[in-house]
Amino acid sequence: MRNNIRYIFLSILICLCAGCSTYTAFYSKTHKEVVGENILKIHRLDLSNQNLTQLPANIEQIKDLRMINLSNNPDLDLSNTFERLSVHTNLEVLILDSLDINIIPESISQFKNLKQISLAHNTDLLMDVTLSRLSELPIEFINLANNKLTELPENIINLTSLKDLNLSYNNIKDPKTYKLLGQLPKLYSLWIDHNELETLPATICNLKQIRFLYIDHNNLAYIPDSMIDMKKLWVIHAGYNKFKKLPTVFAKMKVLLMVHINNNEITTIPKIYETQKYPLAGLLLDNNAFSKEEVERAKQIFNGFFLLSFEQTVYK
Repeated sequence: MRNNIRYIFLSILICLCAGCSTYTAFYSKTHKEVVGENILKIHRLDLSNQNLTQLPANIEQIKDLRMINLSNNPDLDLSNTFERLSVHTNLEVLILDSLDINIIPESISQFKNLKQISLAHNTDLLMDVTLSRLSELPIEFINLANNKLTELPENIINLTSLKDLNLSYNNIKDPKTYKLLGQLPKLYSLWIDHNELETLPATICNLKQIRFLYIDHNNLAYIPDSMIDMKKLWVIHAGYNKFKKLPTVFAKMKVLLMVHINNNEITTIPKIYETQKYPLAGLLLDNNAFSKEEVERAKQIFNGFFLLSFEQTVYK
């Protein structure tokens, strides 16, 4: 009965992961222009890549704007833009990627319902000022991907409503940063993929509150035992690294349910997986360096897993 409950929970978890998408705080068609009768039906507006210097003249006429994407319009005056958007008090999602932003205007504070913001590809962004201004809002998701970050400032801890943080395509190896992130009480998901990590800082164990961890596309060959302290972690994405064996720490983690560790250099499954009891019930090991014999052994070890995959392009 206990296993059945675990598998039902894992099934729900997989569905949630598959359907998860940022910028979808509500569901409706995304419009690319503000014209005609559609103006009363617009909730989601994508004005990205339109070489804008200012917003459309009739944007104030939209009745219930919830999401706007202004990405890749580097000549847009953000102060004027925020002033004109101030009438949209229900705005929840703001996408400002690739705008060559240095400083977020103070007027962002007027968006009292803003929950999601993307600031990816803004490499000159003053992070301490940015986080200070965002800390006044109920921000739940921040995308800071590809901003040449090596660390985060201490005021990140003031974003107490933050649930999801995307730090992909940076170079964050600073141990203190992970200590700071451990102080965010609601942090649920963390992306540190594509960060050129050769090791994970031992301080990653401070992230005792997170459920989903993305460490794929790095240069990792080892995971520290300190991750045992991450007692709420459900899912780890560790594909496209340099692991040569399945890390033993996964067998010691108290609630870990699923591991994606495809496209590595894994040749063997350690003995601990034959002797230890663990909640792990989903394992994706596609495109590693297993022999056919080791695959058959692994199938016996993980017999009864809810999800188990060993698809191989080439066997060793």
